[in-house]
Amino acid sequence: MLEKKISLAKWVISSTLVVGISLGSNAPLFPPILKVSAAETNHSNLQIVSVIDKDHYLLSDGSMWAMSMKGPWHSEYQFEGISVGSNHQYYGWTTSGQAMGWDGITQQIEVIAGMNNVAQISGNGIVLHKDGKVDMIGSGKPDTLPNSVKLLDAFNDSYAILKQSGDILYYNNYQNGLGRKIGSYPDAVSIKQDEIAIAVLRSDGSVTLLDLLSGDAPQVIANDATSIEWQGSKRSLLVVKKDGSVWSYSRSNGFAPQQISELANIAKVVYSPNGIYAQTKNGDWVEDANKTVTPLQAPSISELKLILSKTNASIGDKINAQIQEVYSNGSINTRPASANELSVAPSPIAEILSDGTIKVKAIGNATITLTTDTLTAQSPLNGTTEEALTGAVMIDGSVYLPLQTVFKAMGSTILVDGNQFKVNWGTTSIVLNKNSAVAQVNNQAVKMKGKVQTSGNQTVFPATLLSSISRDAKVNWDTKYQQALIQVNGSTITIQSDKTLKLIKQEEIGNLTRLLGKSYWVNYYHKAGERFSKVTIKDINAEKDVYNRTRFVIQFGDRKGKEYLSDRLTGAEITSLLSDTEQFFNYDIRSKYNWSQATWNRIINAEVVEGMTSRQVLLSWGNPDKKTVTKDNGHTIEIWSYIGENYLNMLGIGDGVVYEIFSI
Repeated sequence: MLEKKISLAKWVISSTLVVGISLGSNAPLFPPILKVSAAETNHSNLQIVSVIDKDHYLLSDGSMWAMSMKGPWHSEYQFEGISVGSNHQYYGWTTSGQAMGWDGITQQIEVIAGMNNVAQISGNGIVLHKDGKVDMIGSGKPDTLPNSVKLLDAFNDSYAILKQSGDILYYNNYQNGLGRKIGSYPDAVSIKQDEIAIAVLRSDGSVTLLDLLSGDAPQVIANDATSIEWQGSKRSLLVVKKDGSVWSYSRSNGFAPQQISELANIAKVVYSPNGIYAQTKNGDWVEDANKTVTPLQAPSISELKLILSKTNASIGDKINAQIQEVYSNGSINTRPASANELSVAPSPIAEILSDGTIKVKAIGNATITLTTDTLTAQSPLNGTTEEALTGAVMIDGSVYLPLQTVFKAMGSTILVDGNQFKVNWGTTSIVLNKNSAVAQVNNQAVKMKGKVQTSGNQTVFPATLLSSISRDAKVNWDTKYQQALIQVNGSTITIQSDKTLKLIKQEEIGNLTRLLGKSYWVNYYHKAGERFSKVTIKDINAEKDVYNRTRFVIQFGDRKGKEYLSDRLTGAEITSLLSDTEQFFNYDIRSKYNWSQATWNRIINAEVVEGMTSRQVLLSWGNPDKKTVTKDNGHTIEIWSYIGENYLNMLGIGDGVVYEIFSI
């Protein structure tokens, strides 16, 4: 029997298959086994249809509740039946005939390879196929297996079969391919065995006991029966009669009937070590534990939680919505939300897309509401914008705002027809005309404090119009930064003027703003690119160093669009750096000297050759560490020395031209 305790991993055709099934893949390896998506399942209307015990049962939609060491869990597979073996091994078969397996430790269901067209799994993996053939899960199968089987019942590794002919055979071990004929009952409608006896329920309601040990003659122990079930290894047979009563027939008292009085109106029973489970004639299930009967009900969702992938999002962002379902048994299931479960208010802020995602359309605060059959949940959503809005302007003491920029940020749609702008903001329609101080708001004329006009390259309108169309809308002018602040939809929109960025930057870097936009030509400052290339100061950013002191970083940009960052410097160091000709020139020095490209290449590569001028040497090597000058017959002789830790370079320069180079 040890060989029979196989690992679930041996059942799996491939990891790709398992993942595909787990994730609901469309991979056509097997027919689909998901009946409905989680979003479509109405748990409140589901009934228990089959029971293993109080923690493992099948629901009317084909899904299953089970228990693991992690707690209760729910599977969406479309099961037709479930069963239990020994050592916490469980099996299930789907309406499409697939075989599944799992254990009581993990929550991983896996496909059992090679098992198709399955009608039933019993005991430790004894399989009855729909074509009447019997098979075994695992290795060590016998060469001969039964066929033409009508019914099967297994207990651990033994099993009994009822053939189409009516013959009943018993197999005391799954490895034994030869069964022992016990009897023949063509009218049998159910058989159950416990390794000692086989009980046969016949069409006339009689229950016949076939002893597997003594070989005694068959014994009829009950009549008017509709269902039978052994109480495990207790050697007692539970019999449900037509009147709904339940009786126990025990080997210890010669199978004399004893009524289980607390159970009535019963259709069938299931035995588990922790009690008897009975289905009443109206379909409900109860648990009988120590003669105390309690209802067994499918868990219901007691709480919903709506979880958004982010609650602060920019216009145009798509947000994923997930639903966390908290069940009455403590289980928590997380699934994607579907579009028909979600709504948003106010609607201009966001929209629910067909795939259940949420697209942010406007700036402002909104509430996303999840609604199911009986429960609701909500989550806030704040629409923002990553891009600064621009175009605010002060005209004759009044704040004007860019028409299209502002209304689009508020979630409006705008139709432009020549000089006319038709704006739809939620349920409000607004018509504005250039050079007119009258707006039409829901077909009512509204006098504005100025006319719609052009400022710069944008059409602007008086900001006071917003308070005319929304009580919550307020506009304030920030004099410090010369920008408009709009409060609408529970959020704030900032509209900058053409002075705002300069004012903000001035506050950040002070009088260093005078350097923004200026161009320099690189000399020896290697962090700004190639020598003699032109760079422009694109920006200067303030940063804190490790000692919390403010330092500044210059952002250079060259003609090719490449950017370079300086070291962290003080303001004084920046001024000194840019004025030091050893580091930068404030003009293109190549335009000053009409030298050949070969000469410039030598200078860039820090080369000195005979015939170069002293000016060219200065640009190539810089100022010497030591210089001596003498006069001889009207000629000027100079010796330039460049002294390093491990080198000495000396140049002889006569009348401004290199005539000798000496290096050690």
